[in-house]
Amino acid sequence: MGWLIAIAILLVLLFLGWASSDIGSGVYLRSRCRGRVQEQVVALTFDDGPHETMTERVLEVLGRHRVPATFFLVGEQIERHPELVRRLVAQGHTIGGHSYLHRPTFALQSRRAVSRELQLTEEAAERATGLKMRLFRPPFGVTNPSIGRAVRKAGYTVVGWSIRSLDTVMRRSREEVCRRVLKRLHPGAVILLHDRLPEADRLLEQLLVGLREQGYRVIPIEELLKIEAYEK
Repeated sequence: MGWLIAIAILLVLLFLGWASSDIGSGVYLRSRCRGRVQEQVVALTFDDGPHETMTERVLEVLGRHRVPATFFLVGEQIERHPELVRRLVAQGHTIGGHSYLHRPTFALQSRRAVSRELQLTEEAAERATGLKMRLFRPPFGVTNPSIGRAVRKAGYTVVGWSIRSLDTVMRRSREEVCRRVLKRLHPGAVILLHDRLPEADRLLEQLLVGLREQGYRVIPIEELLKIEAYEK
């Protein structure tokens, strides 16, 4: 009997770990991770910005290829670089929240503390752009009951991803990361990238060329997922 209890406890712990770490699990918080489409279209998303140098380089590549992207921004970074956030919006890109501090301990906070980070980030973005964001992506894609309650109360739409580039694994070359993404392409994909990383612009250039060669178009996240990015 003891081993049955031990197995049951292990299974529960495995389930809870999966529920928290997989943004697409939907256990604590429903997230939109892919578009329900048949045509070859995808959305590009960038986390952790704006970065003082790399975000501008990423914007130059996006502008040259005339494609849209969504940037999930960290609140304190918005306050440091409001001019970059204004440029993002002016060039037709979408912005969403990604917590205020982006600490590894974000998921360990109380609901009240999570709500405070959401509020501070939203207010920083509104001061910079005049827009009230309605999109959110939790740091590291981790969710739990506290995050779920805070996000639902704030009324955000949570956006996940269906292709994780693993561009943060720095031992991978940008070419390896690009091949990983292109190998996993599917209609309606939401691709996760980071605009704070060295050579983020070079990776993006390679990826956009690869997408075009495979017959894919990049469209706004709002169009792909049929969602509203800002409060009207």
